[in-house]
Amino acid sequence: MANDSDREIELDSKSLGQRGITVAALTGSSRVLGLARDVVLSSFFGAGPIADAFFVAFRIPNFFRRLLAEGAFSQAFIPVLSDYQEKRSREELEEFVRTIAGNFGVVLTAICVLGVLLAPVFVLLFTLGAWQGDDRHDLASGLLRIMFPYLGLISFTAFLGAILNSFNRFAVPAFTPVLLNVALIAGALAGSHVFDQPVFALAWAVIFAGVLQFAFHMPSLASLRLLRLPKFNWRSDGTRRVLKILGPAVYAASAGQINILVGTILASQLVVGSVSWLYYADRLIELPVGMIAIAIQTVILPNLSKLHQREDIGGYQASLAWGLHVGIYVGVPATAGLCCISVPLIATLFFHGEFDSDAVFKVSYALQAFGIGVLPLMLVRILAPGYYARHDTVTPFKYASISVGINILVSLSLFKLIGHIGIALATSVAAFAQAVLLLKGLVARGDILIDKQLAKVVLQSVIACAGMMIVLLILVPSNEFWLSTTIWVRIGWLGLLITSGMGAYFMILVLAGVRPRHFLGRL
Repeated sequence: MANDSDREIELDSKSLGQRGITVAALTGSSRVLGLARDVVLSSFFGAGPIADAFFVAFRIPNFFRRLLAEGAFSQAFIPVLSDYQEKRSREELEEFVRTIAGNFGVVLTAICVLGVLLAPVFVLLFTLGAWQGDDRHDLASGLLRIMFPYLGLISFTAFLGAILNSFNRFAVPAFTPVLLNVALIAGALAGSHVFDQPVFALAWAVIFAGVLQFAFHMPSLASLRLLRLPKFNWRSDGTRRVLKILGPAVYAASAGQINILVGTILASQLVVGSVSWLYYADRLIELPVGMIAIAIQTVILPNLSKLHQREDIGGYQASLAWGLHVGIYVGVPATAGLCCISVPLIATLFFHGEFDSDAVFKVSYALQAFGIGVLPLMLVRILAPGYYARHDTVTPFKYASISVGINILVSLSLFKLIGHIGIALATSVAAFAQAVLLLKGLVARGDILIDKQLAKVVLQSVIACAGMMIVLLILVPSNEFWLSTTIWVRIGWLGLLITSGMGAYFMILVLAGVRPRHFLGRL
């Protein structure tokens, strides 16, 4: 492929912020709708045995999805695809995409068939046998048989999304998760009218959403003239290059998911409701991580891969610095805010229907423990592309191994003492360790500079966050207030807290010299 001009290179760097905003806005819409979905699910199913069974069954294909597709596969596929875009002919590019599509499709089909056949075994593994002979095991197994093919649909959808992202078409992949949330809400609302056991409506809604998400990408692929018949060929040069990166990346890019899996297994050993308490808390953590960190990761990996191919060291450093700075500006207040107003958030979103006051406090404790790890979870997403763009998967593999080891050690040490709170806390500790190691490695190789600008960003964020916390602590009512008042009063007060806290934070940032250009990458 022909090399881009210097003007195009400059525009690539300058438009990172605008692209990030587009992805963040669309992803944010999906996350907000995802919260609405969880509000509906909590109202219908609460935090009891049926909810536990569904969340375990739903987590299994999602775990493999993030292991095979969104986490590792994209990290391995995009750098090689960028090389084909920059240095190969159009025919070679099309052949590469066809071959990867064929190989990936065969692997996914085989995994899905095994998943359906071995559903009870997977449930036993993901609960470490704690549910054997329990009604939850039979229910989760039946739900998993229906939902496991979603893994194939959404994983191939993620592959198509990676292609679009590499061509700077971020809108369609970012919007696609909305379809899953809409389908699940519709399934929950219609379930009692269609099924004797309404939760099965959710399982079929997941499959329907997978078909919609896959089909939604087709017009964009056609417009790029990359909608070609898949081709199976394990010996192609492109396949070998992707596989070389993919092995360690499967583990490294998915360490967070492995940590969550460990938490699910241990939570299944605890009292009924523990899996659900962690699920609802984790969903709130996913809001800032999904809106900002994943948006930055989505736009920065193709950009870094192309800058690496062009040997543009200055551009590489600037792109990583932009991602790190934005992550700090957003991650610091998100961490503090989620910990400070955990009860108001949980009570407003979930305290109705089958979701009782005891569940409010159990989820809020988990949210506070998870909340400590929001900033490092975001930084892991932002910093990892700095390695993958250089085709380095060994280093993040080592760091991910350390993170998983720390998570297991801390979880096993705490979950018998403080229950599900210890599991959530272990996830945060592991994320912190992984983020520090990734940052240290990038600093050592010169990709990120520990300079006055970074110190200024940290200081500005901390000072603004302190001001935000003072405002929240003054305004937030007692816990009893949130359990005794009406839903509309709770919504109004929560809106006031969020608006006041964010307003104070960004006002102080402005006074400290932060301007929109710092978020747009024009530093």
